[in-house]
Amino acid sequence: PGKHGDLSYLRIYSGTLKPGSRVLNVGKNEKENVPQIYRLLAGHKELMKDPVYAGDIVGIVGLNRTVTGDTLCETGKPILLESIEFPETVISMSIEPETSAERKKLDETLAMMRRQDPTFQAVVNPETGQTLISGMGELHLEIIKHRLLRDFKLNVRVRPPRVSYRETLRNTAEVVGECNRKIGDTQLFAQVKIKMEPFTKGDKSVLVIPMLPIETPCPFELQDAAVQTLREQADGGGMFGFPLIHIKTTVQDVVIDETSNETAVNIAAADAFNKAILAAGIDLMEPIMKVEVTTPDECVGGIIGDLQQRRAQINQTYVRGRSTIIEAEAPLATLFGYANDVKGLSQGHASFTMEPFTYRPAPKEVMDSFI
Repeated sequence: PGKHGDLSYLRIYSGTLKPGSRVLNVGKNEKENVPQIYRLLAGHKELMKDPVYAGDIVGIVGLNRTVTGDTLCETGKPILLESIEFPETVISMSIEPETSAERKKLDETLAMMRRQDPTFQAVVNPETGQTLISGMGELHLEIIKHRLLRDFKLNVRVRPPRVSYRETLRNTAEVVGECNRKIGDTQLFAQVKIKMEPFTKGDKSVLVIPMLPIETPCPFELQDAAVQTLREQADGGGMFGFPLIHIKTTVQDVVIDETSNETAVNIAAADAFNKAILAAGIDLMEPIMKVEVTTPDECVGGIIGDLQQRRAQINQTYVRGRSTIIEAEAPLATLFGYANDVKGLSQGHASFTMEPFTYRPAPKEVMDSFI
């Protein structure tokens, strides 16, 4: 951050940009001011008075809503460049300030780091008040932690990283959730019938779709209450508390009588959700990393053997120059501390890269550890 706000880096793809311009953030449909433009030169910045042109990479101070990957253009000529797709975070750890006085500074710093790095997330658990930071891997979180300690002089406590698992349905289930109870002096009744099924098309989200009979006597506001409750239940995670993915829930009917109200429908919808999860069964999904190891030929056997012990799938090996390249896919949970281990196996001569690849069903022993 500078004295007047965060410094944003921009590349001009076409046209010109002048200090004092007003531009449109197309993706957010919001206008931004460009009060100052800087030429960035090896360690310092030079304030520009003249326009900058296509091909220039410059710094701008004063953008409030624009983040990495956004497109800025002339207000009257909107055009949206292809957005950057950032992978989901796969690892998280809790972080807390040493003193309550540092809480505000920590929250502000984490918010700024999120603007800088879209692959980094920080959320507060509303039930425990605990702050969880999430990233692309063990090294990513180590860098975040060291920046907080070294660059921002924050005294923080951290707990060991944990894998960000997901949950999905094993089978399809059709159930009826019910509310038939007396609350105070009021008798409440409602039934919500749903179908919950695996759904792998599109993104990883949980879809909730109302498909009630056309002749249903249920008012729209009560139908909507059922849909919203099911979405809230899905946001709360599955049987093990991890986020749900690849699920489609269809609201088939909402049955009411003269005692029904929104509270009754909410209770019935929540009951239907829980019944469907139990009836369909849950599969625990673990994040799989794509791993590439570059090693001297004499270390290949030891490194492949170590990867196989980590439940890795070896895709291919090939020679590049004087080194052998090993491409593999391995569960993130087995890769903690791998940087040190691969150095030991190769006497410090091997290097590796890893990136999030996909989610796959975890083996029974992993699932049993959460039961």
